[in-house]
Amino acid sequence: CQAIREAYSGEVIYQHLTLRFGENAEQSVYQYQLSTQIKYCLDLFSLYLALRQSRFQLETFHPDFINNVVVPIQLNALTWPPGQYFLSQLFSHHKKALAHVIPSIQIQSDIESVESIAPLLEKIEGYAHTFWFEVSPPYDQFEQLMVFKPSMVKVSVSLKEKQDRQAFLPIVKLLRRHKLKWVASRVATQTELNQYKLLGAHYYFGYFSDIPTSL
Repeated sequence: CQAIREAYSGEVIYQHLTLRFGENAEQSVYQYQLSTQIKYCLDLFSLYLALRQSRFQLETFHPDFINNVVVPIQLNALTWPPGQYFLSQLFSHHKKALAHVIPSIQIQSDIESVESIAPLLEKIEGYAHTFWFEVSPPYDQFEQLMVFKPSMVKVSVSLKEKQDRQAFLPIVKLLRRHKLKWVASRVATQTELNQYKLLGAHYYFGYFSDIPTSL
């Protein structure tokens, strides 16, 4: 888990959970050439770990000190038949812990239609704390997703190269137009954080402020 902090105050608001390994948990398991089904399984395992972290907080801390757990997950992992069954079990048996989990949904650009995912998102919103969208520029369907009014958008982008910054600007404009809060991810330096703040980031996380802690 890694703290997600408010951009200006630095206060910890959420926890971000990802599968990593290495001395400082700096290596992603997704860097390897994995089959699609294995990637889906890892996503569902991440969701299970987020649920465990949520339950641990409920059993250990006062409700005022619980940070909701954000977990990245591919939309296709949730529409995959085993993923659908997994979700149904969470909805049936883990409502209390799930209420403190926030799926950060990665939507592939090849989905058949935005409308087709509406029932799933409505169900997730009914059981989880809320849902976020996770985007990496360029993403042509981003504006179409705004009909779902996500409570937050998590942006994965580097600002080091000029072409990356140029690709990110249309997303920043859309976020401002729709008055959406967003999270800057993988922030490595104070300079990067300052750039994200100037662009309007509300929250951030990264090695600049926090080394991930193992569960």
